Amino acid sequence: MRALGLLSIALLLASVPRVAVAREPALVGPSDGPEGRPQVVLDLLEVPHDVPEYQRVTKVLTKILKHEHHRVEWGAGRHSRITYRFYLEQLDLSVERGVLKVRCTALGRLPKGKTARSKLEFGGDAKAPRQVIDHVLAIVARGVLTRLADLERDRRARR
Repeated sequence: MRALGLLSIALLLASVPRVAVAREPALVGPSDGPEGRPQVVLDLLEVPHDVPEYQRVTKVLTKILKHEHHRVEWGAGRHSRITYRFYLEQLDLSVERGVLKVRCTALGRLPKGKTARSKLEFGGDAKAPRQVIDHVLAIVARGVLTRLADLERDRRARR
């Protein structure tokens, strides 16, 4: 009786149309690319002086960028040096109905004119504005650096 129940379930599952599942993008891992990690240097960090808490935002961005550039795969080996520049173009804060809205735009630039821009509008608790701002800066920085690393991998693959 139990075997009959399992057989009917198997037949039922076999008759259900399968949905195509998108595969995860293939990431270039350390074993696929050159040996070691490149020296990645933040050449310039530009934050507008009219940004609220200018010095704290600059310090937080420096820390986030240092952490994030170690996490991405640049497609270069240990004897390579990669420089990039990071420009925080916009960081606007507003409170609407008790929600802090943060608008952030950032631009990253590699040598020879390759750029990556990230824009984000994010809402959070107005009682904890520093946490919301730091979270937005981390998301935007990760987006810019991921795209810059992708551009650098493509450039090195064309060689």
